[in-house]
Amino acid sequence: MKKIILITGGCGFIGSNLSEYLHKKNYKIIVIDDLSIGNIKNLFSLKKIQFIKKDVLNIDKIKILPKKIDAVIHLAAKAEILISNNKEGQYFRDNVITLKKVLNFCAKRKIKKLIFTSSASVYGDTKNKKISESFPLKPNHYYAFTKYIGEKIIQSYCKINKLDYTILRLFNVYGVKSNAVVAKFIAQKIQKKKLTIYGNGKQERDFIHINDVNEVITQCLKNQKSNNKIYNVGSGNSISIIALKNLITKNKHIHLTKRNDDIEISIANNKKIKKDLNLKFKTDIFRGIKKMEKIDFHRLKKIKLSSILLQKKIISMFNKKS
Repeated sequence: MKKIILITGGCGFIGSNLSEYLHKKNYKIIVIDDLSIGNIKNLFSLKKIQFIKKDVLNIDKIKILPKKIDAVIHLAAKAEILISNNKEGQYFRDNVITLKKVLNFCAKRKIKKLIFTSSASVYGDTKNKKISESFPLKPNHYYAFTKYIGEKIIQSYCKINKLDYTILRLFNVYGVKSNAVVAKFIAQKIQKKKLTIYGNGKQERDFIHINDVNEVITQCLKNQKSNNKIYNVGSGNSISIIALKNLITKNKHIHLTKRNDDIEISIANNKKIKKDLNLKFKTDIFRGIKKMEKIDFHRLKKIKLSSILLQKKIISMFNKKS
């Protein structure tokens, strides 16, 4: 019998890729998403994935959910760092209160496992080359603070209620359906626009491809060694933003004012997760960019779209080819 996995926020970048990936691994997938951020079109295999359009805050009121669910992967959250300090109420509601509702749901249904996606931003600006899971947490914006609080709530709640959990501190995830920096640079390249870089471009980031993140989560579902653990999920390698730009294109770029709370260095020490789950990350930044650039971009050259609309067009073209 197929194991049933409930994914909150399953129509977003990570959630939709993960839903497709787990479906191909013979899991039965149920997605809850209110589509306030995600897009239903991201679920290419919609006919084979059960989709429920609801606010996850009301998860306990969704009557059509099956009685038996093997695991919950909680992705639903507000994640725009730049506006989080000005929208504390919304972020607390969606990232903290909703998490509590999900935990109550798991306890009531006696669900075996909760996987929670946290963020490398909980470390703040460390100035260190590589960050291990034991590094002190110093979130420097409200989004990171909600993830920090979420981790603490999970650890306490699951200990009291005897629930198994895994917390994944994601570094910079990229891939098809993303609208983050790698995808934006590719879009600006196709549009023959100058690329925009905040600050001097020397900021170092650890980019991990969505395929590797999908495999991490799959192994956390399978392997009990991941129970009640916190893991860094990053490639363990870094590249500066200016070097990333040069890797994608030689187009000219412009420097914009450095953003508030933009950290200088963020690189994962991933030895713990590799050892526990016997993982090897297969897609480095060079292969990852090539995967995204296999799409027939020249057909988009004359289309003047925002980066978000361009991403949707690219995804549509990719889907027709596959």
